[in-house]
Order: sequence, then C-alpha cells, then structure tokens
Amino acid sequence: MDVTKVIKERRSIRRFSKKSINDDIILGALDAALWAPSAGNVQDKEFIVIRNDKTKESLVEAVFEQNWVAHAPVIIILLSNLSKLRLKFSERAEFYSLVGGGASLENMLLYLTSEGLQGTHVGLFDELVVKRVLGVPDDRRVISIIALGYPAEKPPVPQRIELRNVTFFENYGDKWTKNVPRETYLH
Repeated sequence: MDVTKVIKERRSIRRFSKKSINDDIILGALDAALWAPSAGNVQDKEFIVIRNDKTKESLVEAVFEQNWVAHAPVIIILLSNLSKLRLKFSERAEFYSLVGGGASLENMLLYLTSEGLQGTHVGLFDELVVKRVLGVPDDRRVISIIALGYPAEKPPVPQRIELRNVTFFENYGDKWTKNVPRETYLH
C-alpha cells in the first residue's frame, strides 16, 4: 500500500469488531514503532501489550471513564525510559521522550492501518493511575495509550486545514503556496 494512501486512510475509531488480532500484527506494529527516530539513537521506547479484559477495565479510571477503551481487543501502552535519555540529554530528556514517542506512535498507527486495523491514540489519561495499575517504574514516562483492533465503524474523512494557510516561506508570516508566484500572495 502506498504510504500517502495509508496516511490518509488512518482514522481514530472507538468501536471495534470482535475479530481476533494475530500476534504477528501486534509484533509488526511494535517493530514499526522501534524504527522511528529517537534522540541520539538512544532507543528509549518500551511497550506493554494488554489483551486481558480485567486489565483493560482497570484502565478506564486512568482514561477518565472513556469506557470504549476497555472494548478494544488490544491496548498498547507506549513508554519512554527516561533514565536512558537522561544519561545523554539530562534536562532535555522529557522533551525528547515526547518527540520520539510521537514518531513511534505514528509509525505504529500507520502500520496498523496498512494491515486493515485502526489504532486510536488516547492522549487524555492520568499517568499516575496508569503506572499504579500496570506497575510501571517511576523513571518511565507514559507517552500514549493505543486502543486498537479491526474497525466496526467507518468515521467520515476529517477536514484538514489547507496547507497554504499554515505554510510560510523563509520567515513566519510570509505565505508560501506551491505554483503561485510569491509576490501574488504576500499582501
């Protein structure tokens, strides 16, 4: 599948089919996440894969009662090992964990889409509750909770802002538009 097509077909869903997910797909998604860039190639990402219904239910409190999360066939917790990052980057470790975590998350979501699944990044969560429920060490940062499975819904294509409204040439505010002479859209 063409990467642009995969990018544009990715959706955040909240209703999943009951179709089981092959372990090879989960492992493929985790491998895709590991291939994302990391600051200084520190490779700080770790994962917790959750299939157990009781464990999924225990995370509902952490995601502020978003009950749909517990109905996903699989939940992946994306972690960053801050200790590894701090050894090399000290005060910038938190920032790099988030930037690298976002890249890993997107790789994972795109891989899932290419395999016919969808994964939803759950960004609203209480990190301390997630850590308590799953026994995550203090030096780990919870980057994302990804609820995933085969979709049981087909959300509409979301609207996107036009590229020309958010792209500038050389300096912020100097608008840039492909194939339009620069002087025609600056003022």
